[in-house]
Amino acid sequence: MRILWFSANSYSDMCFTSQRELANGLTNSGLDVHLINEDSSIPDSDTSWRHVGIKSSQIAGLKGYSLAKNMAKWLSDDDHSEPTVAVVDWRLITQLCPVLSKKNIPWILLDRSPPADVGLLAKLQWSVWRRAWRLVAKHKHSKGVVVSPKHQQFVQSRVAVDSTKFTQLPAGVNLDTFAPAATISGLKLVYHGRLDKHRGILALPMLVRKCQSAGIDVSLKLIGDGDCYTQLSAIAADMNSISVYPQMSLDEVAEHLRDSTIGLLPMPELDVWAISSPLKRSEYCASGLLIFGVDHAGHRFDDNNYDWMKLVPQYDFHQDCIAWLSKLTQREISKLSQASRNFAEQELGWEHSINALVECIQSLND
Repeated sequence: MRILWFSANSYSDMCFTSQRELANGLTNSGLDVHLINEDSSIPDSDTSWRHVGIKSSQIAGLKGYSLAKNMAKWLSDDDHSEPTVAVVDWRLITQLCPVLSKKNIPWILLDRSPPADVGLLAKLQWSVWRRAWRLVAKHKHSKGVVVSPKHQQFVQSRVAVDSTKFTQLPAGVNLDTFAPAATISGLKLVYHGRLDKHRGILALPMLVRKCQSAGIDVSLKLIGDGDCYTQLSAIAADMNSISVYPQMSLDEVAEHLRDSTIGLLPMPELDVWAISSPLKRSEYCASGLLIFGVDHAGHRFDDNNYDWMKLVPQYDFHQDCIAWLSKLTQREISKLSQASRNFAEQELGWEHSINALVECIQSLND
């Protein structure tokens, strides 16, 4: 069976990780995956699927629309006759849906996250997002994938979509790429992902200052790009204990995590974070890191309490972190690190989401 995967992300985007792992998993399951996105080319050594590059406008606000429009034209000209299912990013389905319907191609809406931007762009994106889910509700031969039960509830609270239309695909992790170091020492904090103000990132340098005032020797690495990058770099220039790095390859991120002991989840309890399944959480775990963050559903793995994971109310973030760090011994860190990695090996491999996606595809092809 042929799978046409229409992605709104570039291969170089940090958030493309999930799509790459899922697409590779589908290929390994015997499906013929074609990844269609804006890249002119991608590293063949990193993929097991075919790639089609589609041009798009570089004008802000028109990029997504022009990409979807050009993808729809490509699909119209596609004359393959074998059984096909499309996987389509929510930002692209409005333009692609008429062509998919005309060709009788069932499709799956890919929603790894609702709009996470702020401002005018976010308002425009929300209308596109709602329209995408209305199409799922309307079309018989369609499904939608979300990352968590909370995410599904969030969708259904805004658009009337039957529960049978959903498949949940939580973020997994590549257990070979992300692995613990042989030995770890010290309180080395790390965050990787978007360095945006509305993600609570600016609380992290203040955390380091307060730890040092309390006599706790910590360091902090921040990895990524965003609207706080320049400000964080300026702070790091005055604090030897803080390092800021631009966006980098997944292998490079994995190396930095191996050199760390505690992964941070500072995102506040806003809807977009409370329904999420952040990749970094699984990557921290696979790397044998302890985890500290704000307590909400998007940061929890489940309803269980884990000794290696400390989640606290946002208003107590600094105070509770200092109290927790002050009690950690090197022996305890090593023990909790092993428990964190064990959890990842048992629960967080991509095979769980890949199997669920294969079942979703097969249900549309029956």
